[in-house]
Amino acid sequence: MTTAWSRREALKLLTSAAGIAVLDACQSPAPSASGAPAPTAVAGAPSTSSSAASAPAATDQPRSGGILRQGNLGDLPTLDGNFLNGQSTIYPVWDRLVELDPQLNPVGILAESWDVDDKYTRIALHLHKGVQWHTGRELTAEDVVWNIKRVSSDPKVAGGGFFNWMSQTLSGVDTADKYTVVLHAERSWPAVFDTLSLLSIIDPATFEASGATMPTGTGPFIFGEYVQGDHFTLKKNPNYWQSGKPYLDGIEIKIFTDPQSMVTQLEAGAIDLILAPPIRDVARLFSSNPNFGVTFHQYSGGANLIFVQSKDGAGPTTNKLFRQALNAAIDRKRWTDAVLVGYGATKTLPLAPPNPGYDAARDQAQSFDLDKAKSLLQQSGVGNPPLEVIWNSTSADYATVMQIYQQDLAKIGLNLTLKATEPVAFVDQTYNSKFPSIACGATLYGNMRPGFFAGNVYYSPYSNWSSFRSDQLVQLTDGLLHETDATKQKQIYADWLNYIQDESWAMPWSNTAPRFAFASKVHGVRWNLADYMMTNDAWLSA
Repeated sequence: MTTAWSRREALKLLTSAAGIAVLDACQSPAPSASGAPAPTAVAGAPSTSSSAASAPAATDQPRSGGILRQGNLGDLPTLDGNFLNGQSTIYPVWDRLVELDPQLNPVGILAESWDVDDKYTRIALHLHKGVQWHTGRELTAEDVVWNIKRVSSDPKVAGGGFFNWMSQTLSGVDTADKYTVVLHAERSWPAVFDTLSLLSIIDPATFEASGATMPTGTGPFIFGEYVQGDHFTLKKNPNYWQSGKPYLDGIEIKIFTDPQSMVTQLEAGAIDLILAPPIRDVARLFSSNPNFGVTFHQYSGGANLIFVQSKDGAGPTTNKLFRQALNAAIDRKRWTDAVLVGYGATKTLPLAPPNPGYDAARDQAQSFDLDKAKSLLQQSGVGNPPLEVIWNSTSADYATVMQIYQQDLAKIGLNLTLKATEPVAFVDQTYNSKFPSIACGATLYGNMRPGFFAGNVYYSPYSNWSSFRSDQLVQLTDGLLHETDATKQKQIYADWLNYIQDESWAMPWSNTAPRFAFASKVHGVRWNLADYMMTNDAWLSA
């Protein structure tokens, strides 16, 4: 059941020190598990929902039928399910092997149980039997092996993510029988389930025949139609392996380029659910109107940040002192207040609870200091070079904060050109490290284990969007990936945080406050720990 919270209660929750509840992280060896996943509640944790919409009564049962009409900002760069793009649109076409609960424990999805040795070097995954692809063929261990081999061998599949996690840890993958997949690692891999929780399992047969044009999985919804720049449609999977689900007959996803138009359509009743509405509309409408509600992600690992171009020959942003000057010129409080209007908190770290490396005091340590920025700029010796910043044009929030940044940089003699960039072009510019000097973005998965940053597109030492490289970063990240001793982990986490803050190639400034807004008839939509909006269990009241 979704609990309705007043605006005051929601603000109290979301403006806490980290913007989310602090949980004790569990670093014990992964237990065997079975059963289909369900939302996991934490004892004593408040609801993630700030909503004036009426929640269904405790006696209400999910109702089958109906089409959920969803609004989404921006188009997808690809329909490839193995590609990490941060989009929740066609996510329910596929299932994952596991997901994580708020204590970072794995919960089975396609994998009904698993066996892990005490060093995390052999992981055996036992699949549910009888799961069918949308084509009617049965899912087997060989299909999962194909997916794992693909993402561990192709650095372009996930913008550096899966390739880096897998290639630095995985030494082999094979099958023990038709329904058992065995992963082998030469060294300890404590974040293996964090990685597997993100891997959508796609149908190898369909992909090899049609490429990414026909997304096919085992998920609760079947891909129907895609009209570029306009809409997606998903249809109910009548043979879904979780009995009785999904409840919906389908999902229609309208693509918007203007967030205000998307909000207007929700208010008019033309759509039922929108992802990432502007915060000011949350404050204006959804906190007081009984016909609508909004749900924030309580355990999000997201952080807004700016990142700079660091590849050889890129100019002033390759200079550490210059990057530190840019960092000192970020007015985090003003930026956060301007766009999150009390629904978020400032940050200087890409980590968040329940990540065991999270340090709340350090997260608030960076101060806005233009005198320091000016001094660092002079020490850098690069002069006053012109700069350009790009961001996804669908994000009005980034436009707002970059205008503030432009004004503050001008005070220390730097001219910043602002360039809103169409979503697909923005993906190309960032994924391929083509942008000239500065870009805006949002890092995900900071709530997972620190080893996950080996594949993070902003912080990976092997392939990141800034093209930042250093032997020291490789060494520190190696410790994040493989160390299992708790005392040694603590020191490694501190050393890594010291390094990334000192080098300042990626600079967080606030949490992201992930949110979706909905009409009062919508129920069962939730967030997973990977910051994806889950419509698998959605249903519509009459």
